[in-house]
Amino acid sequence: MKVELTPCFILHSRPYLESSLILDIFSREHGRLHLIAKGAKREKSRFSGLLQPYQRLLMAWRGKNELMTLTDVEADIEAYELQDARLIAGFYVNELLLRLLHQHESHSELFDLYGKAIFDLSELENVDTILRIFEKGLLQSLGYGLVLDHEIHDEQAIAANKNYYYLIDAGPVKEVPATGDYVEISGNSLLALAKGILENRQELEETKRLMRFILQHHLGSKPLSSRVLYKAYVDNMG
Repeated sequence: MKVELTPCFILHSRPYLESSLILDIFSREHGRLHLIAKGAKREKSRFSGLLQPYQRLLMAWRGKNELMTLTDVEADIEAYELQDARLIAGFYVNELLLRLLHQHESHSELFDLYGKAIFDLSELENVDTILRIFEKGLLQSLGYGLVLDHEIHDEQAIAANKNYYYLIDAGPVKEVPATGDYVEISGNSLLALAKGILENRQELEETKRLMRFILQHHLGSKPLSSRVLYKAYVDNMG
């Protein structure tokens, strides 16, 4: 298999032997996969300075196994600069992709959404809103799209002034479910998330609780390292 220069982001990298790196990348056309960047840690490597997260790259590789070899890389656009809480948010987004995406499955729309999320995190946008929109798109891309505009039992449109109970892997209902896991949320917050416009504290808090509830179901019991890191960051700021 030989792939010419194609848009990618690096989600994670780790040392390999004395001078190389193993990269976990997200490619627009080829999905998530592993590459070995031979000699990348050497001072005079032609890859030097390029293999960074939050940098949209053009990458080429070849190989037949699960671990293929990086053959070329170029900067596609200027790197995004993330700092403090925004850097941790970027780490969180990367960790979600690492945990939830299967290898070699193309998700071109999700790739574009990821690029927009990283760009927005580098600007003066609301971090929580950026994360909720990305999480919603991620679930949609994985086939777990949320029901946000109607009640699942009678198909009635969501009313902003009513409260609902969101059933895992199902959607919102009006009455407290007799069985199944659920989280309570206002109709107003469901509609705000559907529009991708979260304007007040209640909408931000309720949609964060909803997303954490649903994502945890798919992530399993292993905690996210980014959440541990963010808690330590908040504690230090306090």
